[in-house]
Amino acid sequence: MKAHRWLALLIVAFVWSDQAAIAQYGLYHFGRNKIQYDDFDWQILKTEHFDIYYYPEMQELAEYGASFAEEVYDELEHRFNTSLNHRVPMIFYASNLHFKQTNVTPGFIPDGVGGFFEFLKGRVVIPANGNIHQFKRVVRHEMVHVFTYAKVIRVLRDHRVPTDRFLPLWFTEGIAEYWSGPAEHQHEMVIRDALFSNMFVPLENMYRISGSYQMYKQGEAFFRFISETYGEEKILEMMENLWRDRDFRRVTEITLQEDFLVTADRWDKWMRKIYYPRLQEADAPSLIADGLSYRGFASKPVYYRYNDGTRKVIYTGNEGSYSNVFAVEVDTAFVPAGKAKVLIRGERDNRFEAFHLFESQMDVSEDGKLAFVTKSGARDVVHVFDLEADKMLATYEFDDLIAIYSPAWNPDGTGLAFMSIDQSGFADLYTYDTQTAALRKLTDDHYDVRDPAWSPDGRYIAFTSDRTAVGHHGYYNLFIYDLTDGHIEYVTYGQRKDFAPTWSPDGQHLMFTSAVPEHDGRWSAQDIWVADMSPPSGPQIASTALVDTKPVFQGRRTLHRLTKVTSATFDPQWTDDGNVIFASFEQFRFTVRQLDDVDALIAAPKNTERVDLTDTGERWAFERTEGEDLGTERVRYRRKYQLDIAQGALSQNPVLGTTGGAMVAFSDMLGDEFIYATVFNTGTAGNRDFLESFSAMVSRYHLNGRANFGYGIYRFGGLRYDITDPDAPSEFPLFTETIWGAQGMVSYPLSMFRRIELNTSLSWSDKNIPIRQIDRQALLLSNSISLTHDNALYSYNGPIQGRRSSFTLAYTTDVLNSNVSYYSLIGDVRNYWRIAPRVTFASWGQARMNFGRESRLYVAGGSWDLRGFGFFDVRGQKMWFTSHELRFPLVDFPGLILPFLQPFGIVNIKGALFFDAAHAWNDEYFREDYRNAEGGFDDAEARNNFSRDRNLFAGETLGSAGVGLRMNLFGGIVLRYDYGRRYRDGFERQDKVFRQFFFGYNF
Repeated sequence: MKAHRWLALLIVAFVWSDQAAIAQYGLYHFGRNKIQYDDFDWQILKTEHFDIYYYPEMQELAEYGASFAEEVYDELEHRFNTSLNHRVPMIFYASNLHFKQTNVTPGFIPDGVGGFFEFLKGRVVIPANGNIHQFKRVVRHEMVHVFTYAKVIRVLRDHRVPTDRFLPLWFTEGIAEYWSGPAEHQHEMVIRDALFSNMFVPLENMYRISGSYQMYKQGEAFFRFISETYGEEKILEMMENLWRDRDFRRVTEITLQEDFLVTADRWDKWMRKIYYPRLQEADAPSLIADGLSYRGFASKPVYYRYNDGTRKVIYTGNEGSYSNVFAVEVDTAFVPAGKAKVLIRGERDNRFEAFHLFESQMDVSEDGKLAFVTKSGARDVVHVFDLEADKMLATYEFDDLIAIYSPAWNPDGTGLAFMSIDQSGFADLYTYDTQTAALRKLTDDHYDVRDPAWSPDGRYIAFTSDRTAVGHHGYYNLFIYDLTDGHIEYVTYGQRKDFAPTWSPDGQHLMFTSAVPEHDGRWSAQDIWVADMSPPSGPQIASTALVDTKPVFQGRRTLHRLTKVTSATFDPQWTDDGNVIFASFEQFRFTVRQLDDVDALIAAPKNTERVDLTDTGERWAFERTEGEDLGTERVRYRRKYQLDIAQGALSQNPVLGTTGGAMVAFSDMLGDEFIYATVFNTGTAGNRDFLESFSAMVSRYHLNGRANFGYGIYRFGGLRYDITDPDAPSEFPLFTETIWGAQGMVSYPLSMFRRIELNTSLSWSDKNIPIRQIDRQALLLSNSISLTHDNALYSYNGPIQGRRSSFTLAYTTDVLNSNVSYYSLIGDVRNYWRIAPRVTFASWGQARMNFGRESRLYVAGGSWDLRGFGFFDVRGQKMWFTSHELRFPLVDFPGLILPFLQPFGIVNIKGALFFDAAHAWNDEYFREDYRNAEGGFDDAEARNNFSRDRNLFAGETLGSAGVGLRMNLFGGIVLRYDYGRRYRDGFERQDKVFRQFFFGYNF
């Protein structure tokens, strides 16, 4: 279903209380589709403290995860000095693509999210994605969140303090990173870059980077500082002192017994003392290599020289909108000859639904065939694009493979090597012959593999893996797979993080990136290295057969470090004339660069190292929780509904008076099914019509299949205020109605961007309007079908690029008495053009039509559509509406100018120039009896004048134009202020000036 599923359910819930389907009201909604492609056969592995949810294909991974969870439970129980009083539900997925389908959260999950903790039911949700080390670390990370939440709630309750406060986000994520394991090389990358680029954020200003990856890593660094400076016990004391003050700065002062700013200053000095000496010996990537990309971020570069001699560097990236494949032309000195151009447009349709921007490399064959991977529906596919012909050639999809990464061509361009993850969740190396369609699996084990690269002679595939004795601790080394006999041999060995190998054109060297531990245990920057691929010196090499369990390998190999950067390099590619292109991380962005004179760098003695390749022959494996003797139990998953929310409501309405109600929602553990119930009463307190005014609805939603469907029953009774009812008095549309009915709906996503929705309802309606002498009974059948499309990109204040559209056809009829019979047609199209990087022109066109007996009225007016006119002042059975806005930035980070705005999370203030127009009309807006009551109308002009006197604008074209301001609060609330003039009679007459203040996203 949609990412904003709860909003959709609420809309359906309230509309179902009336006899018409959603379409007749125009309450459709946009949003992309979250699709459940796979029907998982869920099982539960019960351990001492956990319920592990998994599907049989990934049982081995689930057993690993169970062991990791029990192991960290014992550790965190002591760290937090607390125990959990409940079993922890832990839901595992075999890959990130399966993880994206979870219904535990209604939101979309992007690449790079390793898992999450959902506090409503205390659920932990984690994908494996081929890397067991990372899987274990994420289990630990999320379990720290579980214990942190339990600890804070217990502390607040023990001190009888309301549980409406919590730790800052930088604290919770920082402590989860710190207690999930030793600092990784990416931690050092982010911290080094922040300090060198002067982007390190002081403790007192950490809210400025809330939610960012930098916040995670700075939070982790802070807790390492606390442990070394004050003692690790102070971390727990901070949590235990949270009840003392709402201001966490004050909590920190109470715990550490010093002023908060003193602590912040000590941390700042501690960080600089550790890292500044390292930075003195390193260079920023921009100082040693020329840039080839300048806007946004860019990664995974490749190089190709066209038949006409044109040279281009191709990369995946994002310049502030959709992610695409870009190409930039360079001259012989690798200086860009112009701006980068979009080569392949991504993220607009199902074919190129999403790129793995930081995980999957691309490759170009000798004859110009670009191989790259995108998510397309349920799984990843490999695309082949002909650079010479500038067209797509082929798309390769594999039924048994879920995730695919880094396709690499063989020398003659007829075969591909890639890493893939199947239903088991383990990563293996594959080759695919594009001519015979033969898929071959080269490895079949629990070790991770990455970044395959075919040697120029076609005999070897180089790759990176953790298949060594030291791999148990998360180290990665380089290997080559011999395609002639299936043997695997070492290229590097030891406590290193070696990634992204690429062969030199002559096959004599293998270039890669690597981070190594320094003298104090911290990781070095991730630099570019080169390995000499001549046979290693030393004793005879004993090749490692795939089936061997204890291989022996001895020898020494020469390695050359080509760079010594402040942060990190990625994915080097050797060009045919000896240059190197690569991606770098600097100023918290990724940029493509080029390095020349590589031969001179290799020959420099100071950059040469000799690496011992001797292996003990040992292999590693994590422990698994399996067997009844370990206290585990396996059962099939059975849905059990648990309460999500229960809420009462009391409101004072100037029309209906005091009204009250309540709502409850239940869902199962996996979020696949919901039960929603609501009751309310519009009767006046103390009156005898309590039962007549009682309304209730119960509905159920199934979200575990590709087609989402729901059904429910409802009873609506009592006073009703409805200006869309054509029978209601126009000045005071209040009447009584009783409705009994049932409704069903189906939403079928055609792709992530498009869906079809069907709605049907059958209801008995008894409507009484004494002032109009109407007493009407009807058995109403209402059906609708909608087609919705949405590929828009959103920013803080609303959509900024793309298109949204919805088209609906509906029919409502009285199947018993034929009192009601009308059709509804709705068309809504919204386009967003980026005419400059931060300037958007938005255009909205809408047409609505109801025609037939008792056809309902549509309404317009107010801040949502026709600005300058009163809310619902424009009514008609037929209506068109259009709005256009030019949106542009005014002030970035206004909190720097006005510090009192900083706590409100205001990141920018934007301006808008707008123009609105609308026209509503009816065939017979006022009925005969209403004409008689008012003395009759001689012509249309008299009828329109009558409607104008009562602010019921019909039969004339209305409009408004003006300027506006937009401001986002706390990342979720948009404040809108518009100032303009409204127009009447087809813009021939100026009307009054208006000012409107409202909150809500732009259309």
